[in-house]
Amino acid sequence: MGWNYGDILDAVGQAVPAEKPCLIHGERVLSWADFDRRTNNIARRFLNRGLQAGDKVAFYMRNCPAYCETLGACFKARLTHVNVNYRYVDDELHYIIDNSDSRIVVYGAEFAGHIEALRPRLPGVVLWVEVTDGELPRTDFAVGFEDLAETGDGAPLGMHRSGDDLLFLYTGGTTGM
Repeated sequence: MGWNYGDILDAVGQAVPAEKPCLIHGERVLSWADFDRRTNNIARRFLNRGLQAGDKVAFYMRNCPAYCETLGACFKARLTHVNVNYRYVDDELHYIIDNSDSRIVVYGAEFAGHIEALRPRLPGVVLWVEVTDGELPRTDFAVGFEDLAETGDGAPLGMHRSGDDLLFLYTGGTTGM
């Protein structure tokens, strides 16, 4: 019998009391009900952009709740996570996003300059999602992460998932590209 992280997240979201903490980051606490609703909204918005099972989503941000929420959304929507080291700059970023065939890029606002410089070289990306901390302005070409997470009714996706769904892990450093 196959299993999938998206199925596990759905099952835990139903089994754990809704008000119990799911993600804790500093003073911010996200309950299981909120995590479930937000990840379903994000997943649905990604699928509404035409993505299909196996399509790639690049993550270019530091560890934060948005990373975990986007990962959960990808598992639920059968999309493939592509990690991008936040220390990478233009050529390394281009290589990973292009080589992975990422269709969506979710990035921290602090990296908007790098993303803006690369956009013309990455025509396969159909959606740019900027994660802001409330202090940095959102770029005009991106959708705000909170807009994705908070728009929708949060209903389950009701889709069949596969144990063959992927998770990409790119490495770098001394190994090169």
